[in-house]
Amino acid sequence: MFSSSSAMTGKRAESWSRLLLLWLYRCARGLLVLSSSLDRDKLQLKAPKQGSRNRFLHILWRCIVVMIYAGVWPMLTSAVIGKRLESYADVFALAQSMSVSILAVISFVIQARAENQVREVLNRYLALYQRICLTTRLRHLFPTKFVVFFLLKLFFTLCGCFHEIIPLFENPHFDDISQKVATGFGIYMWLGTLCVLDACFLGFLVSGILYEHMATNIIAMLKRMEPIESQDDRYRMTKYRRMLLLCDFADELDECAAIYSELYQVTNSFRRSLQWQILFYIYLNFISICLMLYQYILHFLNDDEVLLVSIVMAVVKFANLVLLNMCADYTVRQSEVPKKLPLDIVCSDLDERWDKSVETFLGQLQTQRLEIKVLGFFHLNNEFILLILSAIISYLFILIQFGITGGFEASEDIKNRFD
Repeated sequence: MFSSSSAMTGKRAESWSRLLLLWLYRCARGLLVLSSSLDRDKLQLKAPKQGSRNRFLHILWRCIVVMIYAGVWPMLTSAVIGKRLESYADVFALAQSMSVSILAVISFVIQARAENQVREVLNRYLALYQRICLTTRLRHLFPTKFVVFFLLKLFFTLCGCFHEIIPLFENPHFDDISQKVATGFGIYMWLGTLCVLDACFLGFLVSGILYEHMATNIIAMLKRMEPIESQDDRYRMTKYRRMLLLCDFADELDECAAIYSELYQVTNSFRRSLQWQILFYIYLNFISICLMLYQYILHFLNDDEVLLVSIVMAVVKFANLVLLNMCADYTVRQSEVPKKLPLDIVCSDLDERWDKSVETFLGQLQTQRLEIKVLGFFHLNNEFILLILSAIISYLFILIQFGITGGFEASEDIKNRFD
């Protein structure tokens, strides 16, 4: 009964996972993040035909959206910065918002140029999914935690969208219909950028789940090998039977090694294809946290109404960073699970074929040691969260000390004294 209930839960989680992934694919198509069509029979993404009119229209549309967005970014950031620059903190906040807007355009252009590479990586993920299903003899690979983390990330993304987009249409500067249309184009491209950024998180989560299933499969294989070494008369086998089983297990381990190698390569390809977007993901959320805290402190020092929404949104942005780093750390940890298993101890020296397969597999794990490193600057792991926290605290000290307290007038007074 427990097995049946577990199977039903796994089937329900798999159905939800496929529904969410299909929904994300349709959103990516609608936002022109992807122009590939999905072949459901082969479970592969098909590239649009070369020279087709649709492809030309996709490129033209992207160019138009980027140019319009580059023209409307001051309006998109006016709600945060305000009308006047009254302190160096305001100048710093303006520089932050400018850099986010510029990076949004760059990210959109890079993603458009690298679409073929991204499609190839996604197809390799889909092929790996089918291959792991055959190897592990599982019909459902996506557990409930995939649905939970997906919906949690979607919730944080929607919170950010509502907070950043809704105030735009309440601004009196958007009464003109042309400005509303221009802002609509900017929002359209911004949503496409957010879709790509969420895909960064999702890719690491999927890699971690696939690694976990492979590690569980190897643990189950070692469990099935226990009777080979058993000294119990009930399980004692002939030498021929042992050799036959060990050859079968060696073949199974070789297949696992091949999947681990492919999974390592596809995870690294995913990281390389989207590493600029991953960097932008981290930068965007970090800068958003800084701007929200700046807004909160500014109102607090000016004895205005305290904006608790700013604190809540800072927490949401920080949660985005935590989820990304947790998924990357989870993937790395799951990739190292086989190193902790007694592969070189179980059935050692009983069959040369098995010993060679184990030696090859363990050597491969040492060579293909997974590290999720972005542009060679930093590793994505749980320790990186502490680094982000220390950077935010340092920013607050600088902001309070040199930015908000004083402003331009105080700086001019100090300058005149030294002159």
